[in-house]
Amino acid sequence: MKVVLVSSLLPSGHYAQYLARGLSRFPGLELIVYTDKDKGNLRIQGCGAIKNVWTKSSRFVFEIMRELEIDAPDVVHLQHEINMFGGTLTAAAFPLLLLLIKLKKIKRIVTIHCVVPRSMVDRKFGAYFYKDSWATRPAVAKMFFSFLYGWICRFSDGVIVHTQLTKVCLTRDYGVPDEKVSVIPTAIPDRGSVSCEKKDNFLYFGYIVRRKGLPYVLRGFSEFLKKNPACPFKLILAGGVIKGQEGARQEIVDFISADKRLNGRVIMKGFVKEEELDALYGRAVAVVIPAEISMGSSGPLYHALSYRKCALASKVGHLLEEIEHLKTGYLVDNDLWQEAFQFCLEDPARLAQIEKNIVEATKGRTPLLTAEKHSEVYAGSPCTL
Repeated sequence: MKVVLVSSLLPSGHYAQYLARGLSRFPGLELIVYTDKDKGNLRIQGCGAIKNVWTKSSRFVFEIMRELEIDAPDVVHLQHEINMFGGTLTAAAFPLLLLLIKLKKIKRIVTIHCVVPRSMVDRKFGAYFYKDSWATRPAVAKMFFSFLYGWICRFSDGVIVHTQLTKVCLTRDYGVPDEKVSVIPTAIPDRGSVSCEKKDNFLYFGYIVRRKGLPYVLRGFSEFLKKNPACPFKLILAGGVIKGQEGARQEIVDFISADKRLNGRVIMKGFVKEEELDALYGRAVAVVIPAEISMGSSGPLYHALSYRKCALASKVGHLLEEIEHLKTGYLVDNDLWQEAFQFCLEDPARLAQIEKNIVEATKGRTPLLTAEKHSEVYAGSPCTL
């Protein structure tokens, strides 16, 4: 079976890397990955045959179709994220790509990483992403999401999501048939415990965007430092920005500058290379995963679990499904982050037990076992014409 996976593989820790490594090792499956034209994708090892195919622009549809003519795969598996191919207009063109592949009589599987519940779309929702405009008005946004999810599911042969909550949202809010949606949790590679002489930081790894709720973490960390001024721990923010949301980073910089306790104790690093990530995770007491809203499975959570690190995560949405409090992580009310930091300081034995529990909880989620589940979807979903 020849499979084309359409996805970026960057940045480091991207979910598609884990999946591609499993698929490339699966017997009887030939994998080709169509990535964006960032040359860094070509340096990634163990992910099958990688091709730089598409640009983050409206041209992506025709660039992918041109390459499919050459490769003639049995299955095209597309990853869908709102910003993957550019902005809102390219997201709206995604169903067109599916329609064109359908007309070529090639089986189409789509992994939908994020589904926005209709109840979440209000005036505040738009402020998490862009400035207020007609496009972010609730009525317009609801029509856009209904169009997007409805036609993606109609033009695909099978849909994969990572959590049960995402499936419920698709079927309840957007009328997708239950039998069309498969729930496959993401792969968790075993990076093992990264040895390090000391653990002296809390680590945030992800985009610096408003919906992540980083001010909650910063306020909590400031309160923690007020109570424990001699504590040596720092907070590392490793993550870049999304185009159109650059102002969110400046808001965080201003927040840190305005709080004397945070000066010198919060380090902003931007995106980091994989070899540097090993050191950051090795020195991390725990990983922080804040969220104002949760619209899909958490990539930073899976990355933390691959390093066998306890995640301190906001008590919202999908994180409630994916973390068992004090068993496989620590769930936090957003106004009580100081208590999460205090827990790590006062109960290192329990923290160590959570790390051991993570090892057991992720045994069935290796890239190869996850690839097997995907291959069943590829083989079981009939190609509809």
